[in-house]
Amino acid sequence: SKKNKKDMLLGIVRPTIKPDVDNIAKVILDSLNGLAYKDDKQIIFCSISKWYGENPKVEVILEEA
Repeated sequence: SKKNKKDMLLGIVRPTIKPDVDNIAKVILDSLNGLAYKDDKQIIFCSISKWYGENPKVEVILEEA
């Protein structure tokens, strides 16, 4: 419904379907090995969340500790 879609885009309704956030994190962290850092064991903090949106995307913010 239009209301449900609106609630999804506003973040009122959040996705609870696959993929699991731990699987998303693993793919992203592994893919950045050798590019953003030597090995993902160097990562000391990671925050991940799933949101509905008009266009599928992944946002990655890297900061040096």
